[in-house]
Amino acid sequence: MPIVYTYPTVTPTNADLLLLSDVSDPQKRTKSAVISDVVALATAIIIPEVTVSTTYGGGTYTGAASGVTSLDMGTVYIVTFDVTNAVSPVYLDINGTGSYPLQEGSESGWVDIPINGLLVGITYFLQWDGDRFQVYETNPESSSTVEFVNPDPVTATHGGITVGQTFARKDDDTGYSMQEMFDMILYPYQSPALSSLGITGQGPTVEVGYTVPSGAKTFTWSRSNAGNIEANSGVITDQTAGITLATGVAIESTTSASVAVGSIQKTSGGATHKWQIAGTNTQGGSIPTSAYTITWLWKRYVGNDANTTINETQLEALSVNSSLATSINGTYVFPGGNYKYLCVPTTFPEPSAITSGGFPVAMAGNAEGYTNAGAVYDYDLVSVTNTNAQTINYRVYRSLNILNGSATFIVS
Repeated sequence: MPIVYTYPTVTPTNADLLLLSDVSDPQKRTKSAVISDVVALATAIIIPEVTVSTTYGGGTYTGAASGVTSLDMGTVYIVTFDVTNAVSPVYLDINGTGSYPLQEGSESGWVDIPINGLLVGITYFLQWDGDRFQVYETNPESSSTVEFVNPDPVTATHGGITVGQTFARKDDDTGYSMQEMFDMILYPYQSPALSSLGITGQGPTVEVGYTVPSGAKTFTWSRSNAGNIEANSGVITDQTAGITLATGVAIESTTSASVAVGSIQKTSGGATHKWQIAGTNTQGGSIPTSAYTITWLWKRYVGNDANTTINETQLEALSVNSSLATSINGTYVFPGGNYKYLCVPTTFPEPSAITSGGFPVAMAGNAEGYTNAGAVYDYDLVSVTNTNAQTINYRVYRSLNILNGSATFIVS
């Protein structure tokens, strides 16, 4: 028996001491501990639990839980479902933090909860791993308190445990639980990433002179391994202007955000404007970014016309092709009759070959009034003002002869 010589006073102060005996000491001598240290240690090893009530509708349970503003992988969510699920897969959204599938473990990995897999009145224990709610019928954090401690370096890589890693006691003097060890082996850390940044309703190519209107734009993106993204770490920037548009974006739980942008106009072909989304992972590192770029382009015009030369109005009426482009290269199928026209801005490269059926196409030249000499083909010049009030000269190429049958031109 330990010999107690004095007793601590009991007053409302964390400076009071508790007397403890060391069971490993043959003499069972006593030791003292500050109460605040004992309370802190007890608090540190308690796994947080949150009670969630649900309302079912449309394949998703809407969960309500006091104080939950974001999901935590270290929390056990204790849930009783109000309706047995009649569909599979089924999802849960707690306090609007994001809709995630309810899944259970199988020999082949995580699988969706089957129909009638969640019964009314049964208490379930859920853990969020960033991609799903893992469903258990017993509390996964209430199992054995056996700890693993070994300061020697690991000699071989096993899953997420790498060569050279050690398992000395943590700063709070605890070891590693069996749950932690198996998670590290079977579920190694997966680096998150951002991708597919876009702006709703705004295409990546626009005609020269187009103005991106100012105002709120909905930026969208995709992400992977969301559970390893630091909460509210998203940053959206206008890379071209060099300004930050939004910070604190919850990229870990959402894939869209409304962001204000200024008016943007470009008046030269090939001009671009770029936006980027970035974030931080839970290990303090940067997440691979995703960017969205708008490019301003001129149109090319390809089609039939009966006239030996054409003006701006006739040029813009050519109907075989009038797409935004950077060159005249391509394959064009012309209907029968009339001359075949190929028209491009003077900033585009000149065509080096125009063939049909494997043979060169005879094109109009100086004798036909196409008096501008090109590297391979002569051309006419026509000034064109587009719908955005931007003007540029077009090189106009015409087939030498009227081609009564349909024809396919390959231009390079």
